[in-house]
Amino acid sequence: MKTLPKRSERGQALAEASLYAALAALLALGMLSWIPVHRARTAATVAAHGCAQFLSQSPNPAWAAWQARQAAQASLDGDWSATLGTTYQVLVAPPQEPGAPGGCAVYYRPPRLFGLAGIAEPRASMEFFISRSEAWKARWR
Repeated sequence: MKTLPKRSERGQALAEASLYAALAALLALGMLSWIPVHRARTAATVAAHGCAQFLSQSPNPAWAAWQARQAAQASLDGDWSATLGTTYQVLVAPPQEPGAPGGCAVYYRPPRLFGLAGIAEPRASMEFFISRSEAWKARWR
C-alpha cells in the first residue's frame, strides 16, 4: 500500500501574513483616498454657505449676487482648503426682489485619486444653500 506524504503547515503562516499585509496596504490607500473628496466637499460647503450669507446682506439683488460670487470664489481660491486639482463652479441665483430668498450652488469634482488607470473619474457633486433675507433689510431702499 502506498502512503501519502505528510502535509505540514509550515508555509501557511507566511501566506497568511502576506495576505494580511496586502489587505492592510489596500485599506490604508482606500482610507487616504477619501481625504481629497472630503476636503473638496468641505470647501464647497463653506463657499456655498458664505455665498448665501452675502446674498442676504444687500438690498440690491444684482450687487448681492456679484458680492456673493466673489466671496465664494475667494473662499475656494484660498490656500486653507488644500484641494489642489479640484475643479469648482459657483452658480448664484439672486433674489428676485429685495427681501426674497436667493440661492448659491457650488459644483465640485475632486481629482482622480493617485492617478491610477482603471479608477473611475469622480463625478461632480453639488452643495447648495438658500439665503434667508430678513424682512427689515427689504426696507433699506
